[in-house]
Amino acid sequence: MIEVLIDDPWFLVVNKPIDLLTQAVPGVPNLQSQLVEQLRSGTSKPFVGMPHRLDRMTSGVVVIARNQRALRRLCDQFAARSVRKQYLAWVMGDTEEQGSWQDWIRKIPDVAKAELVDEPKDSEATDARVAELEFQTLHRGKVAGHGPVSLVRVILKTGRMHQIRVQFAARGHPILGDALYGGGIQSNEQPWETREPMIALHASRLEFSHPKTAERVVAHAPEPAAYPWTLPER
Repeated sequence: MIEVLIDDPWFLVVNKPIDLLTQAVPGVPNLQSQLVEQLRSGTSKPFVGMPHRLDRMTSGVVVIARNQRALRRLCDQFAARSVRKQYLAWVMGDTEEQGSWQDWIRKIPDVAKAELVDEPKDSEATDARVAELEFQTLHRGKVAGHGPVSLVRVILKTGRMHQIRVQFAARGHPILGDALYGGGIQSNEQPWETREPMIALHASRLEFSHPKTAERVVAHAPEPAAYPWTLPER
């Protein structure tokens, strides 16, 4: 069962588990199809609209539209950057107390990976897009045999492919478990066999406007009760 954090006639807020795609083709397990079955009443198929997504191995808060009008209005909010997105991440090394980063990021062609690139010139045709975030260091600790680690709170200003993973890795602080970007500290504490290694990235908070009343809604998702959130150093 998918954990429902807020149940509203216009939307749901859920806590997506790790190792689950947000959307996928028929036959591949994903959050959207599981919610359709979870909310189904008899032969009536519920509307489950997805205005945003999390990566397969990222857990945390996701808002779900329950009708077409709600989906359109929520999508407009994400496009206008009026949704406030907050993450928690365990990263390698000692990070600064706080910081604000702006980079240019692009998806590498034919590869499920992104990279930072130089700011394009006005005359250049490029698929690079600006990526912005702010962070604050909450805790510091050590992992035996691997050195210092830091727990950071991230305020995501844009939503680019693998943005948090790429921006921290580029500064020498890859996310724990993220072998794709150089943070390959693994653990035998994984509660089950997963398709990909577990990474220490969790969408902890989402703030948006109610699609009907426009009142601000704040949702929090508890962290997974598994490694690396069980690190004793925290």
